Amino acid sequence: MPKDYYETLGVSKDATQDDIKKAYRRLARENHPDVSKDAKEVAEEKFKEISEAYEVLSDEGKRKTYDQYGHAGVNQQFGGGGFSWSDFTHFDDISDIFGSSGSIFDMFFGSSSRRTKNGPVQGESLRYDVKITLKEVLDGMSEEIQVPKTSSCKDCRGTGGKDGKVDTCEQCGGVGQVQMVRNSPFGRISSVSDCPKCSGSGRTFKERCPKCHGSGRISRTSTVSVSIPKGVEDGTRLRVQGEGDAGYNGGPPGDLYVVVHVKEDKRFEREGVNLWAEMTTTYPRLVLGGTEEVTTLEGETAKVTIPPGTQVGSVLRLSGKGLPKFRGTARGDLFLRVMINVPARVTEEERECLRKLDEKAGSQRKGKGIFKK
Repeated sequence: MPKDYYETLGVSKDATQDDIKKAYRRLARENHPDVSKDAKEVAEEKFKEISEAYEVLSDEGKRKTYDQYGHAGVNQQFGGGGFSWSDFTHFDDISDIFGSSGSIFDMFFGSSSRRTKNGPVQGESLRYDVKITLKEVLDGMSEEIQVPKTSSCKDCRGTGGKDGKVDTCEQCGGVGQVQMVRNSPFGRISSVSDCPKCSGSGRTFKERCPKCHGSGRISRTSTVSVSIPKGVEDGTRLRVQGEGDAGYNGGPPGDLYVVVHVKEDKRFEREGVNLWAEMTTTYPRLVLGGTEEVTTLEGETAKVTIPPGTQVGSVLRLSGKGLPKFRGTARGDLFLRVMINVPARVTEEERECLRKLDEKAGSQRKGKGIFKK
């Protein structure tokens, strides 16, 4: 048995024409074959049932006949053949559901009226990788780099036409896009695409610019001055505005992003703004205390005080001898791991002194052992 039309639209038998119209719009949006999650055949059949119910109930005469005789009365009125899919191509309300053009895109993305595409468009951004030393992180630096990029053609002023002479595209009227409308079982479906004559630019020219061959842009290598601030971290991206590729249709150029890579240093390890290094000294200085000279990142000589009884592996600090904070003024510290210098060869006199020292140190350890106690 055919489904009740009122039940199909989800309205009562005393529903007003406004209620019927609202119910149909809602169901048509939800069950349109282009958006339904059901299989194509199922979606089309369901949409056909909804449309058929609305076709009858939205017409006062047909509705009256349906209320009095049911489906038999309606089928008899239409020659007993029932409805066919072609009966739904003339619905006036299809434009109310999907927009004035009947496009399914209107329902989700707004009006499908032609949009201007040939407005100014910013050019592409570029990337350049640069390697610097730890000393250059300390001092900061400026460098001129060679960047291959595209620039606006000066001969045609970026238009692509010889001597800058261009005309408005006749096919698209200068908007860069064309709209095509076709009829379908669901109404008028519109689609927008780039104009085939001007390739979306909205402009045409009789003669191409001989320098850029009609593209409006040329390739060249540009010298760019880059300033790398003090304390820069490895992987930092620095933006140089307006040094990317040329824009389109008079748009601004893109930007250049300089990615900084810090080389490893043989003497120093970096930990944020602090530096770590090894300091080699002698056994007597560890025992008795003293001073040791070290070379800082600047290349200067600094004296480090070694307290008496310093152990191998201890860490001593030189304040303010690290790296500067990125875009700041404060500096980190230099931390020194204490190492001992063991000579490969000693004199006989040194050997005798070391033997006596070892015997003395051994007796002191023995006297403090657990068995002595």
